[in-house]
This record gives sequence, structure tokens and C-alpha cells, in this order.
Amino acid sequence: MGRISAAALRAPLLVAALGCLLAAAGLRAYAVLDIEAYPNPVAPMIEIIAQPQGLAAEEVERTVTIPLENALAGMPDLVHIRSQSLFGLSDVKCYFSWAPQYAEAQQRVLNRLQTVQLPPGVQPQLSPWSAVGEIYRYVLRGKGYSLSDLRIAQDWILEKAFRQVPGVVDVTSYGGEALQYQVDVDPIRLRGHNATLQQLTQALTQSNQDVGGQRLTLGEQSYDVRALGLLRSLSDLEEVPLSATRGTPVLVRDVATVHAGAAPRLGIVGKDLESDVVQGVVLLRYGGNALETLEKLHAKVEDIRKHHLLPPGMDLEPYYDRGTLTKLTTHTVVENLLVGMALVALMLWLFLGDGRAALIAALNVPLALLAAFAGMVFTGTPANLISLGAVDFGIIVESTVIVVENIHRHLAQTRGGGGRERVLSAVSEVGGPMMFSTLVIVVAFLPLFTMTGVSGVIFSPLARTYAFAIGAAVVLSVTLTPVLAARFLKAHAGHADRPANDDPFLVRRLRRLYAPLFGFAVRRPALAVALAAAPIVVALGCAPLLGGEFMPKLEEGNFWIRGTLPMSASLEQSGKYVGRMRRILMGCPQDEATPCTQRTRPEIATVISQVGRPDDGTDPSGFNSIELFAPLKPSSEWRKGVTKASLTDELSAELSEAFPGITFSFSQYIADNVEEAMSGVKGENTVKVVGPDLAVNEEKAQQIAAALAGVPGITDLGREEVLGQPDVRITPDRAACRRYGLNVGDVEAVVQAAVGGATVTQLYQGEKHFDVVVRWAKGFRSDLRSLREILVPTPEGAQIPLGQLAHIETVTGPARVFREDASRFAPVRFSVRGRDLAGAIADAQARVAGKVRLPWDTHLEWGGEMNELAEALDRLLIVLPLTLLLVAFLVYSAVGTLRDTGVVLAGIPAAVSGGVLALLLTGTTLSISPAMGFVSLLGIAVQDALLVVDATRRMWRAGHGLQEGARLGAERGLRPVLMTASVALIGLLPAALSRGIGSETQRPLAIVVIGGALMLSLLPRLLLPALLVLAHKRDTAEELAGLRAAPDGETAPELSVG
Repeated sequence: MGRISAAALRAPLLVAALGCLLAAAGLRAYAVLDIEAYPNPVAPMIEIIAQPQGLAAEEVERTVTIPLENALAGMPDLVHIRSQSLFGLSDVKCYFSWAPQYAEAQQRVLNRLQTVQLPPGVQPQLSPWSAVGEIYRYVLRGKGYSLSDLRIAQDWILEKAFRQVPGVVDVTSYGGEALQYQVDVDPIRLRGHNATLQQLTQALTQSNQDVGGQRLTLGEQSYDVRALGLLRSLSDLEEVPLSATRGTPVLVRDVATVHAGAAPRLGIVGKDLESDVVQGVVLLRYGGNALETLEKLHAKVEDIRKHHLLPPGMDLEPYYDRGTLTKLTTHTVVENLLVGMALVALMLWLFLGDGRAALIAALNVPLALLAAFAGMVFTGTPANLISLGAVDFGIIVESTVIVVENIHRHLAQTRGGGGRERVLSAVSEVGGPMMFSTLVIVVAFLPLFTMTGVSGVIFSPLARTYAFAIGAAVVLSVTLTPVLAARFLKAHAGHADRPANDDPFLVRRLRRLYAPLFGFAVRRPALAVALAAAPIVVALGCAPLLGGEFMPKLEEGNFWIRGTLPMSASLEQSGKYVGRMRRILMGCPQDEATPCTQRTRPEIATVISQVGRPDDGTDPSGFNSIELFAPLKPSSEWRKGVTKASLTDELSAELSEAFPGITFSFSQYIADNVEEAMSGVKGENTVKVVGPDLAVNEEKAQQIAAALAGVPGITDLGREEVLGQPDVRITPDRAACRRYGLNVGDVEAVVQAAVGGATVTQLYQGEKHFDVVVRWAKGFRSDLRSLREILVPTPEGAQIPLGQLAHIETVTGPARVFREDASRFAPVRFSVRGRDLAGAIADAQARVAGKVRLPWDTHLEWGGEMNELAEALDRLLIVLPLTLLLVAFLVYSAVGTLRDTGVVLAGIPAAVSGGVLALLLTGTTLSISPAMGFVSLLGIAVQDALLVVDATRRMWRAGHGLQEGARLGAERGLRPVLMTASVALIGLLPAALSRGIGSETQRPLAIVVIGGALMLSLLPRLLLPALLVLAHKRDTAEELAGLRAAPDGETAPELSVG
């Protein structure tokens, strides 16, 4: 360290220039840094969607989902295949390990899809959806425009425009009416003209096509030959001939009614008091920069408005923008950092009594952070609130505080020598302990570097951020800090030590307060150790009461509420309920006929509801699924005394009272997507009943839900029903079909076209195109009697009623089939509120084990955040002992004896006990965030203990006795030790007190560090000198004097200032 400082002092201008360059690079890096509120914790996950029109869940599973799973199984790095089969939709998700890149995993899936055999007309597609990909939501408005007009503008103007924005992978349309040209066939008129449904569909298909005739040379020019036969309008559709009778053509209009209609709706979106709106959701490309993409998206919106791309009076209204959350949370973190840095500078001034020295020390904090930003950009490390919010000033500024304090002391008290020589001597004196304590901190972060999977993705950026910041802080403390100190701090003349009463007022008072403590510690060391150990033992004994969770919940400033109706609910019925739900959230009268003149719930900014699923199938939900999104206003506009927790309880109670039998669960927008992506079920935590029999799975899921209902802390309890879907089952009679020369497929084809409808062609309007669908008119397919009268043509030209060819009945069948790794399961979902996750899960598992008996071929799988917590703990149980051994080895390398190694390590339990007590007093649960605080305390405790041991050894070498040397060493180390503890405490005080959005990840860490810093300022001051006396009480004066004072030695390198 001394040699580096000597080189820096020889070239002060170069060091200052490099410091300025570092600041500029850091500012530039911060401007381009990809900052996300929440990291994507989901490994590459490729979703495949197939929409077999009209098939029920069990047929979808058999004919589509299982073939897809079989074709996709066995891919390299594949971890899980999860799927859902429901009416008209197969959703298959392939979860890979973190080894392949997303594009590589996607290509593997595409290669396998080429080999799968699916029913005719079923084409699997890759979904662009990802857990944190939804970055922008809006509704489209236009007075006087129909839902069909708005949907056309959304599909053909906005979607195309937004897909051109770099970083946008797709735009999902939700709600409104998709235009469709419908040919409603009258079977009576059709039969009267002796025509069949097949003739009608073939005529429409063959009457709507353009063909090319290559080229024709006329004279010296070449002409393209085109035959234009596309249908252009409804009248063209009506005039298509089916056949001719005695020279008179039979046209489509003779047997059917042709009109513009809407495709069968799969979902409805409502907003506030509007029951039906058109919504767009913009999806970010996997791994894209959200803020950069949103900036370009905003520019595209302005471009659309500027160039009037939308019809007159039509405009989009955003209601969710990921950038708002990121800016709010980043503002909270940055505000805490700035206030913390100001308080650090103030605290340093109080300890040093020198404003210049305080500013020099405080300057390293922003420079170290800027260096960390540059390192993150250079290495491609993403930034998020966990990595930025967990930055501890105590660790970053600790090395600089020690250096500046020692420089300040040498300049004030050292005999002889110029200012630069004194600065170099001061740096060299503390360089060894500082270097070793820094290595201890780096080693303490090794568990984070070894994390894999979700834990690794979330916390690896945090570890890298710390590594960059700490490394930069250490380099700055031995280069820029000495240069600035030599330039701006004055050396006192004279050859006598400065008297103690010249210390700053705060230091003088602290020395007087601690002097009796030091005297007692060295006179009665055994009693002092016992007194110091008692609170440590008590605090550590209370540690099991903390509870545990994977990570603190990030406050997003919104509600995402899910309501689940009985599986048989229709889209229309769910739509009626959801309007009342929106009114409850807004604080309006539930009766939709009553005007909402004044809202009684000012916390809610707006409410958007979703029923069912979008047309592209990217959200596998049924008509019984209701989702409510409620962004919140700033807390300054809330009712007095209302908190997010109390508002959750209030809304839960009102919704449950108004809609008995409907289960509601509360989450947040991003969190809900992440939870679903990680577990495959829409819920924070799940219990999966895995077995081959759907009925058994359903029964056991009901029993589990009943058992969990009595567990304290378990909320939002609900089941995803797998049975209970009413079906109209049409089973062809093979014998009857044979009598008429029909195959079963002939009968099913007629059923599919007549009831479900068949898309036979498309009608083009410029760049737009819309489906032309043929089906029986509504009056001929509205009940079982009508279905039985559907006519099926035979090869001889006869037409036989369907009721004579098939059995038609109503039954109850599977509503949805969940599968994971080729096994069926029934999920039970739940959340944990008002209690730590680990404790609630342990009680839940015990309750279920005691009350639910499973068949031999059925088992349970618990999923959600608890799995990540268990995986992280399993890895830590292996890595932590190795880490502690490495820390002990480093300490031993620094002090050279096992006795003093034990003395140094004894400060760690004292620091940890303070953090534990702080968590207990504040009711904070142990998670990864406070765990990072304990890592910070480990570094501070070791560095402080090393300073005291080093100072004590210097006193013994100077000839002081055992007790006197220990007392003087503790006194000499008092100011730097209390400075580092106070800086850690005061620097994180704003984060501990903050309640803004984004503070959730900072607050637990800050609480731990503050509690540990308070304990470090007291217990080790009693413990360390007493342990040193006990450890060396048998040593002779010669042995004490022979202990090395510092790993680097006592002599500073020679400084030549030219």
C-alpha cells in the first residue's frame, strides 16, 4: 500500500486527472446503465401456444398438449415442461437452465416443433411473453367509434407502429370486438335449394383468390399477367354462386345471411365505469433495456399523434408505464444515497474537527459508486433496486475513513517531517489492516458469487456492485485520498504531540466516556468478557424467532387482484360481476344504475378489469378468471392512517362480503407475472397434488385447502378447479353412420362447421384482412333440439338429422388440465401475510401432513418463493463454513497468532447480535437483504478489531506493559473505530427511515447495519482489550514487544518528491 501511495504522491496531477476521468466515465455509465426495478428471476422460458378451435380441455390435452410435450422432451438444458389445457387452448412452457442463451433455447424449441404431428389446422406458435416483459399498457378511446372500429385501429395501426420500436417484441390486443364477416346459414333454405354446407364453403373458398399467369411480351414490353378474383365487399360475398338449378344460379344470399359481425369473444376489458374498452399491452424483448425502449415508445406515440395516424378523435390513454415505477424507486434509492452521503460528511467533520478532511473522506463515496457504475456497464452487469439499494456506506467509506483519520492524526501529532512524508507514513501504518479487512469483506461476499439459479440472477449483480465499489474505494483511499490530504491538509509544526484536549469536542467527550470502560476491561478482563458476552448470547439465542423469507417484497404502487369464479361461469356472467368489483375498488355505489358522483377511496387512481383471455392465447385463463389492476396514487393523497396493508384488508373484506363463493387473491403487477412464471400457477405459493386421476387430485386439493385455512398467516387461499365444466357431448353412433355410408369424421366435420363455425377465407381491405366464417344461423344451434336437427349429407345425396347419427347429451367434464413433467396435477394457491414465510410454510406442511392421506400413486409438490429460499439455504450451508474458514485464515495471516485471530473474530458475534436485536425490535423478517447487512457488519467488525490489535501491539513494542498497552491500544483505536461505526450507522439512517417506493430492499439491510454498528460501538470496546489481556497474560515483556505491529511493517517507503 505504501508503495502505491508513494507513486501517487509523486504524480499528484496525474492522479487528480485520473480521478476526474473516473467521475466522467461513471456519470456516462450511469446515463446508459440498464436499471430495472426488479430483475428477471426466470431462466430462459419458451412458451408455445396452440389454439385448436372448439376442442374441450381433455381433447386439447390428448391431441395437442401431450404430442407437444413428447416432441419437446429431452432437449439439452431442459429443466421442466409445464402445460395447461383448456377449452380451445394448449399452453406449454419449456423451462431451461441458465446455461443457454434465450435465443439458443428458442431455436431448440423451434427445431423440435418441426417434428410434431398435430390435428389439421392447429399451428403451434411461440409466445413472446416473459415474466417482466410487460412494460406499457393503454386503452384506446374515440367518441362515436364502435368497439369494432377501436379494435381495427388497435390491430392494424397501433400494433404495427409499436412493433417497429426497437426493443418491442410484440403488442397484445385485449378486449373489443374483432371484425369478422359472418355467413349465417339457414339449413331450411339450404335444403330447399338442394345444396350442402360443403358446397357453400367450397364456393366461398374458390371465389376469393388472385392468381398469376407469369409474363406476356407485347411488342418490346413485358407485362405481368394477373387474374384478380378477390372478394371486395359484403355484396361480393352474397353474389357467390353455389350451384345452378335449371339455369338459375343459387347464390350465397339465397341460403344464408351475410353480415359484418364479431368473432366469439374470449375476453372483456373494463376501465373504471366503462364496461367494455379496447386495451393494448406492449411487450419488451427478452433481455431488452426497458427505459431505453420506453423512451423510443413515447417518441412513437408522439409521432402517431403528430402525423394523425389514428382516425379523427381517436387517441390512446396510457395507464401503466414501467418507467414510472423505475424512476420512483430509483429516486428513493438516490435520495437515500445523497442524504446518507451528506450525513456521512457531517459525522466525519464532528469526529475530525476538520471540514477539509471530512470532505476528502466523503468524496470517495460518490467516486466509488461511479466506478461501480462504470464496472457494471463494462461487464454488462444489470442494475436493479436490490443491487443498488443494498449498497452500504460503511463498507465503501471504511477504508477511506481509516486512512484519513490516521493522516489527520499524523499531521497533528507526528514529530518532524514534511506534510507528504507524514501522509505517506500514515497510509503505510494502516495499509496492512485495511488491506486484510478488505480481503475479508470480499471473501464474505463469496456466497453471493456462488449462488446459482434464481438466487444467482438476483444477487450476482449485488455482489458485483459491491466488488466494484469496494475495489474502487480501496484504490482511491491509497491514491487520491493521500494526494488530496497532502495538498489541502496542513501539518502542525513542532516536535511535541498535540495534547488530547485539542481533539474535537465530540472526541474529547467520547474519550472521557470510554476511559473508565477501558480501565475496567484491562483490570478485570474475565468479568469484562462475561459482561460483554451475556447480551451476545441472549441476542443470538433469539435469532430463531426472526423467521425467514427469500427476499422482501418490492412495493410497486399498485394492486393486482385475482378473482376466481366457479369453473362453469360464462363470459357474460363474469362481466356482470366485474363491473361491481371495479366500483367497490373505486369507492362507488355497487349498483351500476347509481351515478358515482363522489369516490370514497382516493387511494386508487384507476381500476382496469380483465375477464377471460386475449385472442392470441398469451394468458391461459378461462371465463371464470377475473383480474383487477389498480394503480395507487401517491401516499400523500391517501386517507389519514391508511396503509397498503390496511387497504388490502379493507378491500379483501368488502369484496368477500359482496361476492361470497368467489375467492380473491392480492398481489402486484410485476410480482404476479413473476410468480406465475416461476411456479406455473397464478399465485405466490402453491401446493400441487400430482397424480394421474383428475377426480382424486381435485378431492385431495379440496382437503388441502381446508387444512390450510386454519394456518395463521395463510391468506388468499384458493383452488384452480380442474373439474366442473359443463359439456354438450356429441358421440357419433358408428353403426348408424355405417348404414348411411358415413365416417365418424364426416359427422364431426359438419358439427364443427355448423356449430363452431369454419373460417373459409378472408376478405381484404387494403392492408387489412378479416376472416369470413360460415356457421349455422343462431336459431338453428341454440339448444339441444336444434343440434339434433342439424343435417348431415350422405354420399347418396340424402341429408340425415344429426340426432339419428349421434348421441347428444350434457355432462360435466374437465375444465382445465395442469401438467408438469408429463404428470397431471391440481394446484392449491395461497399467500402469506402478517407472518414470516418460512414459519407459515412449516406450519402448513405439518398441518397438511397430519390431515391429508394420499393414494400410493399421488404425491405433493410445494412451489413458489419457499423453494428459492430452501435452495439458497442449502447452498449457504455448504458455502458459509468455507467462507468463515477463509476469513479466519486471512485474519491469521494478518496477526500471525491463533490467540489474536480469536480476539479479532470475537468482534463478529457482537456485531451480529446487534443486527439480530434490531430485526427483532422492528419486526423485520430475515431475508437476503438483511443477510447482506450481516455481511457488511462482518467486514466492519474484523477491520475494527484489526485496528485495535494493531494499535495495542504498537503500544507493547513501545515498551508499555500488558494492561497499559491494551488500554492505550483501545484508546488509540477509539476514534477510527467509532468513526467507521458511526459512518455506517448515519449513512444508512435515511434508508432505515424511508417509506418511499423502492425502500423495501434497503430498509432491512439498513436496520441490521444500524443495530450492529450500535453494538460495535459498545461491546467490542469492553471485549477486545479484555481478550487481549487474557490472551497474552503469560507473555513476557520481550514476547509482547516481539509481536509484529502490522502486516506491512512499521516503516513507510521512502518518498522522493521531486
